[in-house]
Amino acid sequence: MKKKILVAGGTGYIGSHTTVELQNAGYEVVIIDDLSNSNIEVLDGIEKITGIRPEFIQLDLKDKDKTYEAT
Repeated sequence: MKKKILVAGGTGYIGSHTTVELQNAGYEVVIIDDLSNSNIEVLDGIEKITGIRPEFIQLDLKDKDKTYEAT
């Protein structure tokens, strides 16, 4: 069974590169991002590199209730 990990800001520059490395290391990645400084199309790039499209939740982490629901 793969270990699951959440990556906050996973569609940004650092987060997307982190996601690629985590997926390549065998983790199941779930990205949480509000897309304020990035684009949903980054998921296509991650999938193209790794062959795996990570689960994505569009969410502002400042919304505590929705964050708890998502996790």
